[in-house]
Order: sequence, then C-alpha cells, then structure tokens
Amino acid sequence: MLYEGIKETENTRIQRDDETNDEIEMLYSFGVVLFEHTILESDEQVYSICYFEPGKVYDVVIENKIDKRVEQIISTDKLDTKLQSYYDLTKNESISDENGKTLKCMSHSVEYTL
Repeated sequence: MLYEGIKETENTRIQRDDETNDEIEMLYSFGVVLFEHTILESDEQVYSICYFEPGKVYDVVIENKIDKRVEQIISTDKLDTKLQSYYDLTKNESISDENGKTLKCMSHSVEYTL
C-alpha cells in the first residue's frame, strides 16, 4: 500500500549480452544501476560475483557444491585478473580455471531503478 507523498520505485533487471551492452553502459551513465551480478558453476563450485554500484564494491562468494559449504567470501573495490575474467562472462559462456575445470556462466544480470 502506498501512502500519500511516497512514490513507489520499480526496479528492473536485464541480462548482459552483446546486444544489451550499450544499453547497460547508458544505464551506468545515468546513475540508475543498483547492482550487477553473475553466477558461474562448475561440477564442484559456484561463484557469485556481485558489483554494488552505489558502494563501488564487489562481493564474491565461492561455494563448494560437493560439501555444501562456503569456501571463501571476498569484498573488494577491484577484482583480480582471474575473478575479472569470470565476471566478464555473459550467460552460457564458459571459461577454464587454472586447474582445467570448466566454469559456465549461468546468469549475468544488471538491476536498475526507474
């Protein structure tokens, strides 16, 4: 329920791919992006990499799928080369890690406000 004087804000999500890259850059230039999030999976791990635009910070969670436990949590203002290459993937793209295991991007979305 909305109260008088309070305007509802609608958040929208868009998948990043070659066709939406220009639109997403425009959203960043308008300052309406809230966060950008990518999820990658291998047979053994899940990587969740989220960039929180208002705070200019990346949060990375690495989970072990076999043991069902969190292996690592990282909060940083800049991704290292490996994590940046993971973050740059779009849905259905794959990359091999340093051990030759394949990680597949399951989702790469940007949420913004109107």
